[in-house]
Amino acid sequence: MDLNKVGSVEESIFTAKVNSIKAAYTGDDKKILVSHVGELDQDKVNTISSLVETQMENLGVSKSAVKKIFNIVIETLQNICLHGEKDNNGYQMTYFIIGKNQNEFTIFSGNIITNIGAEKLNIRLNSVKSLNDVELKKQYMEVLSNGELSAKGGAGLGFLTIALKSGNNMDFEFQVLNKEYSLFTLQSKVLG
Repeated sequence: MDLNKVGSVEESIFTAKVNSIKAAYTGDDKKILVSHVGELDQDKVNTISSLVETQMENLGVSKSAVKKIFNIVIETLQNICLHGEKDNNGYQMTYFIIGKNQNEFTIFSGNIITNIGAEKLNIRLNSVKSLNDVELKKQYMEVLSNGELSAKGGAGLGFLTIALKSGNNMDFEFQVLNKEYSLFTLQSKVLG
């Protein structure tokens, strides 16, 4: 599969998703604060993180909201870096967007994942979404104290952290691109 091929079905679906997010954040009290489309590596994670922090400070967002947003940003970007699939040419198709609508900040992300991975992640995320606040904190502490790392270096805390920091206000979707890959999208919201 060649994800970077202009005009491909995969590229068209990806572009439509990004354009629909950007279109939803035009008008009064709505705007895109941060937008990154393309490959993601640790240097870009650092750059985006710094940009987010600066944007939040410039907007006068409360320290508690900035902390929540920043934690979600870091976990989201790290998940993309660790788990986002690459095509046959080594290209990683991703997006990361933060939109502001009045005092609500929405963090959008999308990356390619294998269909098998999508099935497993769907089960995991539905499990996280089903937890109440007490159960979520308990699960987080259990995973934190367990300390086991996956083959890709994750401990399973990322989505738990996002759920905790957003008040479990996160939604996700898997859109099948072809017989091998799906587009995984995640959005989480924080009041600022």
